Amino acid sequence: MEKYFSIGEMAKLNNVSIETLRHYDRQDLLKPDYINEKTGYRYYSMKSFIKMDIIKKCRAIGIPLDEIKEVMNDYDSLESILNTFNNQKEIINKKLYELNSIKNSIENLENDIIDSLNKGMKTVFTKHNEIRNLIKYDYSGRYNEEFEMNLRKTLLEVEKIYDNFNYKIVFATSYDDLMNQDKLTYIKTMIKLDNILNTDKDIITLPEGDYLTLYFDDTFYDTKKYYDIMKEYIKVNSIKTKGDFHEVSIMTRANSYGEIKSLAQIEILIDKG
Repeated sequence: MEKYFSIGEMAKLNNVSIETLRHYDRQDLLKPDYINEKTGYRYYSMKSFIKMDIIKKCRAIGIPLDEIKEVMNDYDSLESILNTFNNQKEIINKKLYELNSIKNSIENLENDIIDSLNKGMKTVFTKHNEIRNLIKYDYSGRYNEEFEMNLRKTLLEVEKIYDNFNYKIVFATSYDDLMNQDKLTYIKTMIKLDNILNTDKDIITLPEGDYLTLYFDDTFYDTKKYYDIMKEYIKVNSIKTKGDFHEVSIMTRANSYGEIKSLAQIEILIDKG
């Protein structure tokens, strides 16, 4: 006579909860082999142990219950099982890509914060940068509603096209206006990504070289004084520079009162020619 096990015994012998077995029953994934009509008690046979092993292995690699049910119903077809595994592998690879992207974003942000703390705020220093490609967008200015709406559309576009939140907003500001007219003028908005497509238009390449750099951590509306520090440093030290300034937004945050601060850096290429 075939031996049957109560739902409690089945749960204990397979290291699952009774509620899990009831859920699998409701989902028609693992039905009891015998139900006592008088008591309503559920009983399972040794065959159910094999089914449970299959379910647990499938769950361990993330296969959802509805697909496990297909595997169980079509257990004669190795091709069907292989197809299910291949589909799951693609899902896992996509998740790994997303997790690696998140990890890289965290590490980049962590490195920037550590570097800013080590160098100090409002201190001008020289930093060597590799070649960087940025996407240019056709709007400028700052601190107004039109600019914020354009920027929001840009970020949505970046997120949709690249499926990437690991970007930096970079603003070009006029060297001539700052040095000759003591005026801070935003002239370009750009986005820095690690995976810019070859088909992208309006790519701006920032050359490899040594850049005068300054970190600051303040509100959006109080950046001019940090440019003034850069301006004074350039003049006092008679440093030749090339091109315009770039203001790189590293991390923006807000407190519970809605007060906003941004960790950013200002940089400009040193002309060694």
